[in-house]
Amino acid sequence: MRKEATLEQWSALYETATRIKERRPWEKFWDLDLIGVRNGAAEDTVFFSILGRGGDCYGISVYEGYKGLNSFMLLTLHESMNLEAEYAMFNQKNLTCYWGNRDELTEKQRKIIKDLGYKYRGKNQWLYFLSFEPGYSPYNLDAEEVLRMRGHLQDLELALQQYEEADIKVDFESGNMLLLSFEPDKKSWSLKEEALPFTCYQFGSVVIEDEEVLSDLAKVPKGKAVLEADVSVMGASITDKKYSRPANPALSLLGDAKSGVILKFEMSEPEENPVVILAELVFGFIFQFGAPQEIRVANVIVEAGLEQLCQVCGIKLRRVKRLPGLDSFKKSMQRF
Repeated sequence: MRKEATLEQWSALYETATRIKERRPWEKFWDLDLIGVRNGAAEDTVFFSILGRGGDCYGISVYEGYKGLNSFMLLTLHESMNLEAEYAMFNQKNLTCYWGNRDELTEKQRKIIKDLGYKYRGKNQWLYFLSFEPGYSPYNLDAEEVLRMRGHLQDLELALQQYEEADIKVDFESGNMLLLSFEPDKKSWSLKEEALPFTCYQFGSVVIEDEEVLSDLAKVPKGKAVLEADVSVMGASITDKKYSRPANPALSLLGDAKSGVILKFEMSEPEENPVVILAELVFGFIFQFGAPQEIRVANVIVEAGLEQLCQVCGIKLRRVKRLPGLDSFKKSMQRF
């Protein structure tokens, strides 16, 4: 059940973010120069990306833990992975504050500013916050997120203060970060350069463990079909009472490469993995029509999701730059 933050909680968050703005951290860091704050286990490190060095959009994105960092890697590497920008944004997991323009804000966000008594004028001056969760549209922070965001920004404020006072050089381009690490007593800390835990996107595979199913797959007759398989984000915002925020569904698509006909597609729920759903569509096709001769994919995430299935069935899994049949279908869906 969603709980909205009180005006007092919003006030504390706005005060903290406003103090950070006065430090103008975007004059010292690029958006790929990550600042880490560790207050416990390494996997719970909070990572900060400072936006605005280029002068277009000022803000601070907060990535909580390794899962958050992985979504940052997906966003920064999506082009090299041949992923649509929409898919990378669909999988973002962060809390972000922006200093933007008035027309970027929702009516609710403008009301919070008015109730707090802030008056902004001009370009890149309006402070607002967004929560990004995989499968959902960006949305206003709830009460728990407001409290977490304030705590994170307070830690960042300390890190920025210590960085300004210390003589520390960080080789960000070599995969290092500026790390503020709290000691177990929570009262003392250290600021240092440390290597990021990983600098590539960590993608998982869809693994079938049932030996009987694997045996049945290995015996499936071979066909001559050539398929295209992909996952695409609709870019729609769907409001439903069962969701705590508007959903942004993804489509799992399976098509015939020769004719361009869409064979199967399914829309995922926000908490579902569309790559797993795609693997299930391929699984169903195999048992109904036999193992296709080849499956073409356009990115490494879908490739990893279908890798085991194709190996067991002796299907050629080929990564290509474009999937003409599915691309045509996706364009028609976007127009709709």
